[in-house]
Amino acid sequence: MPPARRARGLSPGGLMPDANEIVTAFLAAYNRHDWQGAAALYAPEATHHEAAMGKTRTGRAAIEAGLNGLAAMLPDVAWHERERITSGPHLLLRYDLAGTFTPRAAADASPRTVTLPGILMFTLTGGRIAATADYWDKEAFLARIR
Repeated sequence: MPPARRARGLSPGGLMPDANEIVTAFLAAYNRHDWQGAAALYAPEATHHEAAMGKTRTGRAAIEAGLNGLAAMLPDVAWHERERITSGPHLLLRYDLAGTFTPRAAADASPRTVTLPGILMFTLTGGRIAATADYWDKEAFLARIR
């Protein structure tokens, strides 16, 4: 395959990005805080399930709104990849999230550093993210922001 085609993120067949390319673009958008760009990688009716919160968002606009909410809580949030495992249309990503949380209505409103490991599972179809499911420890997160 000519290098120029690979540089644009096309799969070796040249038809659509593969799972690793999509997830690489996804993480880059997350770490640029490009929530619209991250949401655009999803299929129009894709879902994102936040297991710790028991909430599922459906559609790009809802997924983008959720990311905007997270960024409001942790304005410097960043994801650091630990490991990827790919199996067919599925990709599992182990990550560490890091950011700073400043309580609004607490007696001690000093910023708190938050680090949290998680696992994000992707299901991909047709060169898009069809679904993601995010798993992290809610109690550990709450302990870090209190």
